[in-house]
Amino acid sequence: MKEILVLGAGRVARPCVQYLLKEPGYHVTVVDLKEENLVHVIGGHPRGKGIVGNAGSESELLMDKLNPDLVVNLLPASFMKQIAEQCIERAIPTVNPSYIDEETRLLDTKARQAGVTILCELGLDPGIDHMSAVKTIRKIHDEGGKIESFWSVCGAIPSAKDNTNPMGYKLSWAPAGLIGASKRDARFLRNGKEVLLPGGETFKYSDLIEVEDLGCFEVYANGNSLPYLDMYGIKEAKSIYRGTVRYLGWSETICTMLEMGLFEETRMELSGLTYRDFSAKLLEASSRDSFEEILCKKLNIEPYMAIYQRLKWLGLFSDELIPMEHGSPRDVISRLYFDKLYYQKSEKDLVIMEHRFLSYYPVSGKRVLHKSTMVDYGIPGEDTSVARTTGIPPAIGAKLILEERFSSPGVVGPFSPDIYELALEELETENILFKEKEELICN
Repeated sequence: MKEILVLGAGRVARPCVQYLLKEPGYHVTVVDLKEENLVHVIGGHPRGKGIVGNAGSESELLMDKLNPDLVVNLLPASFMKQIAEQCIERAIPTVNPSYIDEETRLLDTKARQAGVTILCELGLDPGIDHMSAVKTIRKIHDEGGKIESFWSVCGAIPSAKDNTNPMGYKLSWAPAGLIGASKRDARFLRNGKEVLLPGGETFKYSDLIEVEDLGCFEVYANGNSLPYLDMYGIKEAKSIYRGTVRYLGWSETICTMLEMGLFEETRMELSGLTYRDFSAKLLEASSRDSFEEILCKKLNIEPYMAIYQRLKWLGLFSDELIPMEHGSPRDVISRLYFDKLYYQKSEKDLVIMEHRFLSYYPVSGKRVLHKSTMVDYGIPGEDTSVARTTGIPPAIGAKLILEERFSSPGVVGPFSPDIYELALEELETENILFKEKEELICN
């Protein structure tokens, strides 16, 4: 019996744990601070065990006590280096869905010397995006093609039926990630020239896209796309862009909230303030009573505009007291997001991922647009699409390692065919799959 230790029982853990428990030769121990999380994730399975504890601070003791064959790390990304070091010391392979941070990357030599696999970036984004993109790129290269441009977007939003609030968004994970992305720099390559959009400027340059059978959406550049030229082996590309998908109006909303200073981290006195007082204070309004007039004048908006109605619906004009004595504007918005942007149990989320590869074939002179599209819905009353698409890939990675079908030592991502071919096949059995389309482009 293989012993698997899963650290964390948060929003993406249930599909991960349930996938592993389908294998009769696995016993899975899950550690989390909340017993209700453990009950939900394990679901009473006889080969599952829950331990109430601090999976972060007690990880070393847990590894020594359980002596697992593999560790699945579902803790926040800040724990990546700690867990990786402890696994290297004990020669235990580990899998996680988070981006490889620089501190963890520096452990690569040590992991290789120890013969230990530290498999990272195996979730939705990062994860499924990497594997599906690299698979198509390799196919194009094998056919003698060159990548001229690579464009990739991903987003997790409510299904059209359940898009029931004016923000056009609901949270399928903690608000912190959504808020942090609102001030993130964006960097991409366009026609051979690097483009930098610092501190949330990306929302001023959103574009519209049409996803087949679903309609129009908004996309904006997300993070630094340039490293993927090397990671995906497409140094020949003159354009590369990675972005985020949202319903129309999201970029306008975030631009206005940025202008109000709602994502700043400076702590302020909040005791006794209503949300209306707080908003007036941010705008340096002389009177809370004339706040709406001042807001419209300073932000150059009108009460009939959708953006005004979104801010009002979110609660920024409310006379409700803020339930904290001190905090930053970011803390206040996090609270409002948490209170307002939630899914009902009967509602479905939607994950959209699409890659577009413009390739040129020198021998034939053909230019082809390759399009890969994944559309996945959550299962009401069970798992969200975000949970499935983020939680199942690390479970697949764990299975491949334990079955010795993938054994590359070091700090690695899912970029080699001996993992992405198998992982994508497994995902298809879970009905997580891509629709492929090619179009000949006339010169």
